[in-house]
Amino acid sequence: MIKLYIFSLLVIVLALLVSLYLGFPADPGYLLIAFGSYTFETSLFALLIALALIYLLVKFLLIIFHWANPWQLVRAGRRFNRYRKAKARSNTIEGLLYFTRGNWNSSYRLLISSVNDADASVINYLAAAYAAYQQDDENSWVKCLEKAEQEYPAARSTINSLRAQLLFKSDQLEQCVAVLQQLKTSSLNDSSLLQLLKEVYLKLEDWEQMEKLLPSLEKNKVVDDNELERIRIRVFMEKLYGASNIDGGSSDADEAISQLAKLWKKAPANYRKDERVVKHYSEILFKFDQKEAAAKSIESALEKSWSDSLIIHYGELDFGSSQKQLHQAGNWLKARPGNAKLLLTLGRLSLRSELWGQASEYFQASIQAAPSADAYGELGRLLKSLGKTAEAEENQQKFIALLGAELPELPLPSITDKNL
Repeated sequence: MIKLYIFSLLVIVLALLVSLYLGFPADPGYLLIAFGSYTFETSLFALLIALALIYLLVKFLLIIFHWANPWQLVRAGRRFNRYRKAKARSNTIEGLLYFTRGNWNSSYRLLISSVNDADASVINYLAAAYAAYQQDDENSWVKCLEKAEQEYPAARSTINSLRAQLLFKSDQLEQCVAVLQQLKTSSLNDSSLLQLLKEVYLKLEDWEQMEKLLPSLEKNKVVDDNELERIRIRVFMEKLYGASNIDGGSSDADEAISQLAKLWKKAPANYRKDERVVKHYSEILFKFDQKEAAAKSIESALEKSWSDSLIIHYGELDFGSSQKQLHQAGNWLKARPGNAKLLLTLGRLSLRSELWGQASEYFQASIQAAPSADAYGELGRLLKSLGKTAEAEENQQKFIALLGAELPELPLPSITDKNL
């Protein structure tokens, strides 16, 4: 602007000097320009003045245009937009860094503040939702996922996957199952989905659905063979339990017993010798007063695969055939003469057969083989019932010192009975 002012002043001064020097001659000159049918005529002095004014006007406009250049405004706008995007990206990155460090409050705040930026993605909402969950803010993480689904419908599967995980962690299992079932239709072989479904069904103890899920778990190798077998065994045990639940009288009991027998017959061979399954099945049969069948299921399992846990169970319950059991256990002892658990069971079976002296010998042999609280306890209360107070007290003290386990109900001799 200063340059324009100085230039204008010089032009005016120059024009004034020229005018004074020439003395405003009577004949300022004449100019005629003809172009086709058009003509332009003026004095030479007027033309010079007009050209000077036009030059000044153009110069002025150029200066104004340069000062208020729209391209400058565009470039300034672009620079501002780049700065704004960089700032939003910085908020997202900083929020994710806080996320990795477990600073949930700062992470949530920064990620949410940048969700409206053009460079924001569904990650902002997903990470913010998890950060809100970590702060026990259910309302916020639900809203984050809802907005994510609205703005990024293409990522609905991933969004619902996180929703299911957060519902599971929040113990909202029924809602979690609903989301997972919806996801399963579009992501049938998704390992993470199947893993979460497995966890939900186990927690809900929905064994029917768990059984339906097993083929998918096996096909996609979601769990290893050992865990898969444990789940199958648990499902089978729950089937046995379900068949044993009756509401009516003897007819329902007969139906339950028949159903149990069918299930047991169809069970894989390894189930019929698995100590957990056999123990469970024998207890169910015992509840229905099917004592002989219960004892046979244990005997059959022990013949196929020895189990210290099962032999203890064999002696704890009164199957109503102690003499027969005693004979069977005696045969097992020939192959396992130093088995402390078997000797303990033989002692208990001897008590059921009222063979007090034999029971005492078996208990003492069990203690010699491997001292246990149960053996000391059984021997102690047997000696007490026989009137051997001092020996009984000694064994009872050892029983308490080892474990203090509760002993099963067994017949004991009266103090007057000295038949050892």
